[in-house]
Amino acid sequence: MRSGLRCRSELLHAIDTTAHADRLVSAGALALAAAVIEATDKALLENNAAVADQAADGLAHETDGSPIKEKSVGDYVTALDMSLDRHLTRALTAIREMAIISEEGPAAADLHALPEAWLIDPLDGTTASICGETALCGPMVARLEHGEPRMSAMLSLDGTTLAIAERGVGAVVLRSTADGSRWLPAGGFASMGTLKEGCVLFNPQSDSGRSHPAFVKLHDSLRTGAHTMAIESRMPHSMASVALGTKRRLAVIHDNSASHPKQLAWDVLPVKLWVEERGGVYWGVDGRPYDIRQPMPIIAAARADVAERLLALAGL
Repeated sequence: MRSGLRCRSELLHAIDTTAHADRLVSAGALALAAAVIEATDKALLENNAAVADQAADGLAHETDGSPIKEKSVGDYVTALDMSLDRHLTRALTAIREMAIISEEGPAAADLHALPEAWLIDPLDGTTASICGETALCGPMVARLEHGEPRMSAMLSLDGTTLAIAERGVGAVVLRSTADGSRWLPAGGFASMGTLKEGCVLFNPQSDSGRSHPAFVKLHDSLRTGAHTMAIESRMPHSMASVALGTKRRLAVIHDNSASHPKQLAWDVLPVKLWVEERGGVYWGVDGRPYDIRQPMPIIAAARADVAERLLALAGL
């Protein structure tokens, strides 16, 4: 069978094997992950065929199957986004029919008023995909109950990283390389060092004029080098959350505001669950667990004391 997703068969085999052995997460979470893999594979096959047709027509400069459209400043959508949206919707509906909330769908309903729903970000990091950085982008989905995520799955578009989280169960990573796929239980962060000994990721607004004052103050305070070893910027939300706890990364800070919301439900809830199930915190700059109904900058940190130090640096 042709495959559009690298390591598709290895990923599915690892999931199938785990489903019949000691499970790291529930059968439902594994089924969700398998659906994301299959949908991504189909969307990539569809996109690859469109690119081949373009090349045959002398339009090889297009790389995503259609012209790139800008929905707002720095917010792009491509044919791959739309194809992933279609295939993910079908795959999730096949698991269980319930409301679908998607970035590329109609205006979102009040999630907390829905008993259950599927939440879809077809392609977190569209700009990264346009630039060919397929290890830094991909689909992420969550199953919600009254607006809260119960399980989530995030897959890198190059097929090398699958992250699964389940409320009250934990979080796991499936890594795929040329040597095969293997599960890596995602443990807690307790052994990590202080803020001064670590690195911080920043996810700013594409238009700096929309930046929240608290985000700017925190960014400027860390750029002095007095409080952290290094800062990094612009990693998409899903891969930033998966990277938390690796390579001394202690926190991820996302710009956001009520006047210019950048992080919406599909950006937030799958990764919020991932961070919390690993023992980290996912707070707003008010120092409380982040609430999607109150948009503000977000601090995802390995530990509460790291988040508290960051809030102090922002004067909050």
